[in-house]
Amino acid sequence: MADALLGIVIQNLGSFVQEELATYLGVGELTQRLSRKLTLIRAVLKDAEKKQITNDAVKEWLQQLRDAAYVLDDILDECSITLKAHGDNKRITRFHPMKILARRNIGKRMKEIAKEIDDIAEERMKFGLQVGVMEHQPEDEEWRQTTSVITESKVYGRDRDKEQIVEYLLRHASNSEDLSVYSIVGLGGYGKTTLAQLVYKDESVTTHFDLKIWVCVSDDFSIMKILHSIIESATGQNHNLSTLELMQKKVQEVLQSKKYLLVLDDVWNHEQIKWEKLKHYLKSGNTMKGSSILVTTRLDIVASIMGTHPAHHLVGLYDDDIWTLFKQHAFGPNGEEPAELAAIGKEIVIKCVGSPLAAKVLGSLLRFKNEEHQWLSVKESELWKLSEDNPIMSALRLSYFNLNLSLRPCFTFCAVFPKDFEMVKENLIQLWMANGLVTSRGNLQMEHVGNEVWNELYQRSFFQEVKSDFVGNITFKMHDLVHDLAHHISYFASKVNLNPLTKIESLEPFLTLNHHPSLVHMCFHLSLLSELYVQDCQKLQTLKLEGCDYLSSFPKQLTQLHDLRHLVIIACQRLTSTPFRIGELTCLKTLTTFIVGSKNGFGLAELHNLQLGGKLHIKGLQKVLNEEDARKANLIGKKDLNRLYLSWGGYANSQVGGVDAERVLEALEPHSGLKSFGVQSFMGTQFPPWMRNTSILKGLVHIIFYGCKNCRQLPPFGKLPCLTNLHVSGMRDIKYIDDDFYEPATEKAFMSLKKLTLCDLPNLEKVLEVEGVEMLPQLLKLHITDVPKLALQSLPSVESLSVSGGNEELLKSFSYNNCSKDVASSSRGIASNNLKSLRIEDFDGLKELPVELSRLSALESLTITYCDEMESFSEHLLQCLSSLRTLTINGCGRFKPLSNGMRHLTCLETLHIRYCLQLVFPHNMNSLTSLRRLLLWNCNENILDGIEGIPSLQKLSLYHFPSLTSLPDCLGAMTSLQVLDIYEFPNLKSLPDNFQQLQNLQYLSIGRCPKLEKRCKRGKGEDWHKIAHIPQVELNFKLQSDAEPTKPTISGN
Repeated sequence: MADALLGIVIQNLGSFVQEELATYLGVGELTQRLSRKLTLIRAVLKDAEKKQITNDAVKEWLQQLRDAAYVLDDILDECSITLKAHGDNKRITRFHPMKILARRNIGKRMKEIAKEIDDIAEERMKFGLQVGVMEHQPEDEEWRQTTSVITESKVYGRDRDKEQIVEYLLRHASNSEDLSVYSIVGLGGYGKTTLAQLVYKDESVTTHFDLKIWVCVSDDFSIMKILHSIIESATGQNHNLSTLELMQKKVQEVLQSKKYLLVLDDVWNHEQIKWEKLKHYLKSGNTMKGSSILVTTRLDIVASIMGTHPAHHLVGLYDDDIWTLFKQHAFGPNGEEPAELAAIGKEIVIKCVGSPLAAKVLGSLLRFKNEEHQWLSVKESELWKLSEDNPIMSALRLSYFNLNLSLRPCFTFCAVFPKDFEMVKENLIQLWMANGLVTSRGNLQMEHVGNEVWNELYQRSFFQEVKSDFVGNITFKMHDLVHDLAHHISYFASKVNLNPLTKIESLEPFLTLNHHPSLVHMCFHLSLLSELYVQDCQKLQTLKLEGCDYLSSFPKQLTQLHDLRHLVIIACQRLTSTPFRIGELTCLKTLTTFIVGSKNGFGLAELHNLQLGGKLHIKGLQKVLNEEDARKANLIGKKDLNRLYLSWGGYANSQVGGVDAERVLEALEPHSGLKSFGVQSFMGTQFPPWMRNTSILKGLVHIIFYGCKNCRQLPPFGKLPCLTNLHVSGMRDIKYIDDDFYEPATEKAFMSLKKLTLCDLPNLEKVLEVEGVEMLPQLLKLHITDVPKLALQSLPSVESLSVSGGNEELLKSFSYNNCSKDVASSSRGIASNNLKSLRIEDFDGLKELPVELSRLSALESLTITYCDEMESFSEHLLQCLSSLRTLTINGCGRFKPLSNGMRHLTCLETLHIRYCLQLVFPHNMNSLTSLRRLLLWNCNENILDGIEGIPSLQKLSLYHFPSLTSLPDCLGAMTSLQVLDIYEFPNLKSLPDNFQQLQNLQYLSIGRCPKLEKRCKRGKGEDWHKIAHIPQVELNFKLQSDAEPTKPTISGN
């Protein structure tokens, strides 16, 4: 940390002298003396950094040095800002009292800090610090060649451990009536989390449990936080529940009638009362037999308190496994192993005491050290002898102290984030920049230097669980032991506040440095920006605006923020313009949204000299005044852009208030390195030539074309080798997704596409115009909405299909596949052995599902919704859907009674029927031995007579039966029932007399049933005795409405 800071201060002192500010302020000689002193101190920093581990006096000396350096840096910042402000005022002369006072104050403060630094420089002599060679990063260092991020490599030596835990979960725990808790206990760095992840992802475990939830607990065993994490993990949504009561109810809802696996990772709490309270909340969710909790912890006492089974104690890896892991990182996957280095390496591995983390970190440390003495220095380091460290922490310290001094503060800065926090690479680099931890070097911009720093820290195995999306945005975490090391060393942990800004009046930034008055990284979640005083933000580098609902424009002074590098705009829906003359912000590297204006200073020409990267969404292109203005945007020169979206207004003509849209789009040709590209509401009739040039679009992985109503032809997207996601919507005249020429014998189309969405394409006939071409070999998800003329060729890999607004012929084509011998058109359709999920919605005239769908023998989920004329399923169809697990019929008002063919659905687990007023059940529902969950909503009252005899039903939800006055007596005979929801029965007067027979019922909710609720009041209702045995009864239950579907758009702003 100190080295990077001193480097910045020395550089700023040099600039101070060169610009003659020091002479003007009367501190020229003092400034030069300070620079010499700090340079001498910097020369011994490498030795001081190492000695502080065992010498508290050196540690305190380094702290004093950092504090003094921050004060000096603040003074230099204030000099620059104050003098610039006075210099801009023509009325203030050099001899104005304001300037004289400023010079006097600055001179006084400089002398005070100079005295303090003199004392610090003098004190260094008593520590015997050795002068070290200052490290400079070579321009061609090998680690800089890293261009992609790999996931965790093979896990060694844990197969047996995994088998034992899986065996427990699938065999022993599955027979337990109580909630089973199994603990993995082991030292930090032994791979407990990795082992739990292996179990969690095991295919047999995934099949066995209805629901899997992962929660990292870490140091803070907060029941509220754990319940919140369970809800978010199970639903995929943040429900913003503020009280424990609300969270408890929601947890009960998500866990009801489900056999779940809950992993509680990295537990430290050994207060039994807290654990018992959490366990009570989990069990009150109507725990199904076989539900289990898997705990990882370093402490035996935690396992003994929480576990219902003897813990699984994880020991260190065997020597062969630890050596294999070490050499994988030290020599590379197929690297040469020099005998002399291998011999030393095997001795180093012994010091790892079986820890995979230590082996990985030390192996990464030695990856680019090829000399024997370098390996010996690691093996013989004195850091192994530190009494307060265990061998694993000693290994981590060794790797840290082998980092260049300039990299160490970037690593320790990560301690400002909580343990197990998922960091975003781009955000972290911006924070490094804002704190001066990375600076430009030669021709490399700060962002590129930050990327190199991150890559080396990743190469050294300081980061893990690295994930990358389709355009390369990276998230990652730190192992908790690595975080402990960073926190122990970090100066930042107690100095940095990452809490979001709460009051704009205080100008409290997203990141506040106690020593820095300058705002360098600010994030607004507010509605106003007008109170942002540019005078106070001269050093601002990053400004993020999120959810500023009332922000319509920027203050004109914003372009005075000359150091601004990143302007991120998210969900600011009322924003009508970008900053005036934004082209003056020449340091800007990120501008997520640019809104074209018709006035001077708001046109596309403002983008000309900006070297932007990341995402750029240009809106309001209908306002472009001339073609040349569009060309001046210079998109072709912005090589760091990876996501580009172009939007016009929703006008019917291609020429409104500006020049022809086709000429504008032609002038907006980008570079050839884009990963994601989108066009919205383009009103031209054809796309420009550059969009038909596959060499320009070859790197695209994601494309969205939305609302381009007048276009008759799309670019040849089928020839793009990397394309994985394609969305085409609102184009009324296109007949083919790709009408380019293909040579059927040699060429293939859409080779990498995994998801295809087609919406509102009334004249689309086929994906390809050319017949006989192999296409879409990797397609997994296909969504089709209002594409009535579409006919499909063979799609052998599709697993999920959703069709809305189609016709029966389209449905028939789905079932054909290449293996069909009895169908003439066997080259069409979706392979029957792969399709797992089928959704059919809003089909006019469809009375019965085509018999051809009986080919879908692997189908697990079938949803039929809003097919108004559908009447039935044939018995033959039901007989063939032998793998079906979930069936939903929704809004099919003419659907007749289900046939006796229902008896064939022996794998059916979930059945939902909504708004089907003629549908009733057959009398053989007792054949559905796997059915666990049944929902009936606004159905024929007689349907309830058919539920009798369902042998294994565990959850029954009955909603909206407005005329029903009583429930059938057969309900009391459903002894397997564990959860019952009764909602919106306004005339229901009582429960069946035999209701007390439901001895397994754990949860009963009653809502909007005024007569019944009155009779079920605790202790005094007439029916209370019928439900008194139920552990949890909830009256006045309120149903949470489903979220409305969102309309697809090109992207947020």
